Amino acid sequence: MNMERRLTEVGVFIPVGNGGWVTSTNGPDLPGTYEYNRAVTVLAEELGFDFALSMAKWRGYGGPSKHWDITLESLTTMAGLAEATKRIGIWGTVHMMIFPPAVIAKMVATLDQISHGRVGLNLVSGSNPHDLGQMGLWRDLDHAGRYALAEEWIKVVKRLWTEERVDHKGEFFELTDCMSNPKPTVLPPVICAGASDRGFQFTIDNCNGSFFPASDDPAAIARGRRAKELAAKAGKPEFKSYGLFTLIPGATDAEAQERLDYFDAGVDRVALATQSSEYASDKSAKQNFAAQYFIDQGEKVSSVLGGAMTGSAETLARRVAKTIIEGQLDGITIIVPDFIGDLRIVGQQIVPMMTEFGVETNVSVHSRPLADA
Repeated sequence: MNMERRLTEVGVFIPVGNGGWVTSTNGPDLPGTYEYNRAVTVLAEELGFDFALSMAKWRGYGGPSKHWDITLESLTTMAGLAEATKRIGIWGTVHMMIFPPAVIAKMVATLDQISHGRVGLNLVSGSNPHDLGQMGLWRDLDHAGRYALAEEWIKVVKRLWTEERVDHKGEFFELTDCMSNPKPTVLPPVICAGASDRGFQFTIDNCNGSFFPASDDPAAIARGRRAKELAAKAGKPEFKSYGLFTLIPGATDAEAQERLDYFDAGVDRVALATQSSEYASDKSAKQNFAAQYFIDQGEKVSSVLGGAMTGSAETLARRVAKTIIEGQLDGITIIVPDFIGDLRIVGQQIVPMMTEFGVETNVSVHSRPLADA
């Protein structure tokens, strides 16, 4: 083994919403509870994963599956998971539109202490008008306005993490002699899923990495390469790109496809229609890559997100490794239907096997069999 090869980071997108990422009455029974997510995160740490990431979601889509009608709040969940783990990175998600920067600056500094420097932050500039609007917190900004708010928001947060007193009067936020102590022991990694031209630029200018859906189709691979090209032009060679993969493993390629067919047979059309209509109601939906991703899922009436990969462990290892290499990805974030059984397959078989296809990870070191929980 060539130990000089760059290690690809591996993370799990934990299922803090009931049903996980399968919108179907035939999907695995994932409860969306803290207890379940604790088990998933502890397992990911045992498998050698580098980080666990949780989404921020405030309103579900109903339907027969009651998809995401139950969701945990992201940062408080990660506080608990920080206590439950010792090594794995704990990354939470924040909607910048609804949280004042001074509040999050202190929350993250607190999480830094709880996790001993393992906290990370995923920034979201919008969502959909129904998700945040139900609380009276939706700001009716256009696409450019959201990223103007985001630019101001993250700059204030970083000042509060590094300066003793902050005075700021901007378009969206005002702070007067604002103090925020303690400071984080290390500045946390910050990622963002903005994939439009403006979103990529915001992410490169203000974050440590970009987070976007990935698969081995040419358009997805080109997306990863483009993130690296833009970062190089900005003089940021250390900027990282993280691909989000939906994997549906099976003993064989045929069995994996049968699993997806079974999920699709019970697809929750009501929940998908609600999801699509909510995102489509945003006046900036056409410029919002994430919104289009969810709208597209509804239009295709698919139980899983677009770009989902099915296959045996070997097939998935080869396809994911190809995407990492050709898309120049620094890390991957994994979604699976069953976050216990399937995650074991990912950690014990798929990721270690990627070594044969030229991709090295920390997971390979931890790929010994684990006793059943």
